[in-house]
Amino acid sequence: MTVTTKTMREREKELQLQLQTPTGPAELEDLAGHYAEMALSPRRNGPSVITFILICEREQGKIIG
Repeated sequence: MTVTTKTMREREKELQLQLQTPTGPAELEDLAGHYAEMALSPRRNGPSVITFILICEREQGKIIG
């Protein structure tokens, strides 16, 4: 199975589109919560949910750029 790595810009656009769907905001908050648990570092009031997800995914090597 081949893993496709997306660029930061591609993933950001994808997350922004998901945010606009009826269930998107809750799904993104769930994903951010999952990443926060994995990293043992809460999101707090800092970055937006999209920025937080992008940071986590970049650290995990899921996105480049």
